[in-house]
Amino acid sequence: MPKPHRARFIALTTLLARRRPDVDAATIAAGRVIVDGRLLTNPLARVRVDASIRVLSSRRLRGDVKLSYALDTLTVPVADRVVVDVGASAGGFTTALLDRGARRVYAVDVGVGLLVGRLRNERRVLNLEGHNLGSLSREVIPDVVELITMDLSYLALAEAVPQLERLDLHVAADLVGLVKPTFELHRATVARTDADVVHAVELATERINNAGWTVVNTCDAPATGQRGAREAFIHARRSRRASVVRRG
Repeated sequence: MPKPHRARFIALTTLLARRRPDVDAATIAAGRVIVDGRLLTNPLARVRVDASIRVLSSRRLRGDVKLSYALDTLTVPVADRVVVDVGASAGGFTTALLDRGARRVYAVDVGVGLLVGRLRNERRVLNLEGHNLGSLSREVIPDVVELITMDLSYLALAEAVPQLERLDLHVAADLVGLVKPTFELHRATVARTDADVVHAVELATERINNAGWTVVNTCDAPATGQRGAREAFIHARRSRRASVVRRG
């Protein structure tokens, strides 16, 4: 009677050396290697000798491109600041923040398992997956927050910003939010016109200003969103009025 076949297991780096010698340990740690459908970030992970291997492209995340442009255009400081990235998803915004020297980034998203592997292993990133905006508090984020970035789906920026009061906001905190006219205007169809963008920015600006912030600048996003939706960025600073109220 033939003996049952037993799968052999070897280190991921050994398997790659045999079948994909172009892939190094840094590529694995960056979260770009998928083995048998699972993303692995440990080069020494034990895998089947006959496992399927897929290497993801090193192409920049769209959020990285968008926020990098906004931070440069709006001249928003990032270096050595504590940041809360709301709607982090795969981590495009988080990547841009780390590249500009953020001291710590709280990556917040209601989804689970979206943040790319290299960011899960980054010591400056605190992964708050499974959290929505309403669940944030000073207990969840104990640091004084100096910068907030927001990329939200199905929630208007005008409705989201007032909820930030649950956090311990620095008196000189900055906010950079992506305005999505489709959600800001509560449209059933994608908002694509210049008039839609202008109207959405106006509505968001009014609510943000009323929520203890002062909008100081805006700019168009460098790329469209899903299904060609037009988008824009708003930069706001914590207003003196808000800091006075907080101290009282």
